Amino acid sequence: MLIIVSGPSGAGKNTIVDGLMKRHKKLHYMKTCTTRPDRGLKSDLAYYHISKEEFDSLVKDGKMFEYENVHADIFYGTPFASLEKVIEGKYDYIKDIDVHGTKKILDYLQGKAKVVSIFVDAPNSELKKRLTARGEKPDMIEKRLSRAAMERRYRKKYDYCLINEDVERSLDEVETFVGKKNFKG
Repeated sequence: MLIIVSGPSGAGKNTIVDGLMKRHKKLHYMKTCTTRPDRGLKSDLAYYHISKEEFDSLVKDGKMFEYENVHADIFYGTPFASLEKVIEGKYDYIKDIDVHGTKKILDYLQGKAKVVSIFVDAPNSELKKRLTARGEKPDMIEKRLSRAAMERRYRKKYDYCLINEDVERSLDEVETFVGKKNFKG
């Protein structure tokens, strides 16, 4: 099973992912690539932090399933190798990914693996507060908030939507929706 978590910056996607991984020890990150610098957070383990040149090389060599310039020349992408691990089915995986990548992954994995998609959101005032607290610069906060409007247009395409106001309650909601018995351990 793959659990996809999407939503605006600051909604708490990584917090939800990390919380589920603590609760379900056999849940693994589906690793993807990014040119974003490592923030030193546990959720950074979900990425291969690579240079733009390395990223471009993966794209050129046909090893990247999908990719996008998400924020200010920061690229994110899914290598084919990560999707193949999901299809193998040995472990359950979880990944936060943007709305465009989600659609592509859902289409690719249809009939090959179980996928549950979750859209995590919060009011703009809360997003701004969280982005400020994590040290984002005002111009980047505005870019991320303007992108949030676009991302919200896709939320009806997700299996489940939640407003993340309380992390523990949100984790309980996700487990209820996915079904605790559906996790491998």
